[in-house]
Amino acid sequence: MTFNFGHSFNNGEATFRVWAPKCKTVELETKSSNSPRKMDRDDEGFFSIVANDIAHGQPYRFRLDGDRSRPDPAAHAFESSVHEWSTAVDHSKFEWQADWKGVPKSDLIIYELHIGTFTNEGTFDSAIQRLPELIDLGITAVELLPLAQCPGKWNWGYDGVGLYAVQNTYGSPDDFKRFVDACHQQGLGVILDVVFNHLGPEGNYLSEFGPFFTKRHKTPWGDALNFDGKDSHFVRKFICDCATHWIENYRLDGLRLDAVHFMFDDSDTPMSMSVCEAVDQSAQRLARTVHLIGETNVRNASLTKGTSQYASGFDAVWSDGIMHSVLGIGQPGLDLCHRDHSGKSDAAIALQQGFVYENFPYERHDRGERADLSSFVVGMQNHDTVGNHPLGHRIHELASREFQMAAAALYLLYPAIPMVFMGEEFACQNPFLFFVDFHDSWVRDGVEKGRASEFPELAKLNGLSPLDPDSFFKSKLGQASDGDAAMRQWYRDLIRFRKNFRSEGFLDQGRMRVDADVETGLYTLVYHNTSGQELSVLVRLAKPGTENARSPLDVQASQIILKSPNRQELSDQDRCRIGTNEALVFRA
Repeated sequence: MTFNFGHSFNNGEATFRVWAPKCKTVELETKSSNSPRKMDRDDEGFFSIVANDIAHGQPYRFRLDGDRSRPDPAAHAFESSVHEWSTAVDHSKFEWQADWKGVPKSDLIIYELHIGTFTNEGTFDSAIQRLPELIDLGITAVELLPLAQCPGKWNWGYDGVGLYAVQNTYGSPDDFKRFVDACHQQGLGVILDVVFNHLGPEGNYLSEFGPFFTKRHKTPWGDALNFDGKDSHFVRKFICDCATHWIENYRLDGLRLDAVHFMFDDSDTPMSMSVCEAVDQSAQRLARTVHLIGETNVRNASLTKGTSQYASGFDAVWSDGIMHSVLGIGQPGLDLCHRDHSGKSDAAIALQQGFVYENFPYERHDRGERADLSSFVVGMQNHDTVGNHPLGHRIHELASREFQMAAAALYLLYPAIPMVFMGEEFACQNPFLFFVDFHDSWVRDGVEKGRASEFPELAKLNGLSPLDPDSFFKSKLGQASDGDAAMRQWYRDLIRFRKNFRSEGFLDQGRMRVDADVETGLYTLVYHNTSGQELSVLVRLAKPGTENARSPLDVQASQIILKSPNRQELSDQDRCRIGTNEALVFRA
């Protein structure tokens, strides 16, 4: 595929192309030559040059108007700093091994992970060594936090400034391809989180090249990308090319677009839908299954395939109504999002509908109308809910291990696409903290003030600054063998039974009934398959510490096939009882 931005190799020649309408001249600089080469300018503000002496891995950059040197805005790699040299990448050099066409949407069981903290080494190569753990767990796809090049040694990934580049502290582009290839060889899909609503505050030189930003719209991170102003069609193409670059050059199975509600745009076709169209076309050309996931956190029917009025749409969106409602039961008063959830009653609404809020600005919806659950990604925690807690606490710490076990059954045996956050499956004792590594003093000061304003309790709790290197090192996942073995086995069982139930025709939202007794905290999913068989998932949730105040409930059950490990062994006459923070699965 020919891209409009960046560079490409063909028959030993490298073509460099950059959109810089703000510049009168652009020159190509290389470390191997003391003489910058003048690039030709066309009427649209694109500068280009063909060179036959620049090879894969060679550093280059652009000199703007003869007075400043900048990295390529569409660089595929950086030699070291985001302020210095880009690195030429010939993607044809890599030899792929896997013959892979993708994972069907109905089979997705996602594992969200951060490459830098997934292993002690924090590299693509070391991450390959842990893939058998995920296969054993039953995972079918990994979702990686953003890899776009950020300043410094570590970052969550949402401060990227090299949107086309692989974070060099994790490894090279070929190292990432080797990771993707290894995943495919072992039956795992790879989804990448990408950020198309803003760039990070340090090393962001796009505005020196052209009108990439606009003051018409504001995001929580500053000026929005120019998706609807003068020359916006070039900016839109820059982003669409970036999306297809990841799909085509790295053979990814999908993208998760961060906070699409902040991709502000007054165009007839929203920018997020243009990205979906571009990726759909790429997937069709490649004859591969590719999933587009939007982070809306709420239902937005206008953005998903089947209900969108546009030519395309997301295959799924993040829906956090179940997650925040369940967290509100486990720790009432916990505030990890900007929308109110009332715990028990909202959990009943979320399970019935699949969501609590919709659209943007957010509107509460509690009329009981069920959405297309297959288009929702649901979980019990993610990088935000863990990382935005001042101490990076996980659900077994916020509530209890028994609460987590019971709640896990509720979302892993639900018709939506389930997502496990790394370490959740073995009740990881290490936190996942917010960490960055900025060097600019103005940016560092802004981080400190912003974090103190958003989380005033941080100082009282002796929480670490995101700039403290310990915030990164303490977030290392550690070994599964050091975690809770019973928790891991429970997750393995739940995922295995999820697959079995689906093959038997259960977990279909069209044949699912949700019953909720808010007073006793009992939530029931009742499924029927086409053979007339019935399957019930019972989960009883309560704030930890109140279990002894609640008597076990008698329930109508026959063939118990799965029960949470914290349940005591019951005699025959007690087989139909369920206590608080317990889960029970049985056939009628």
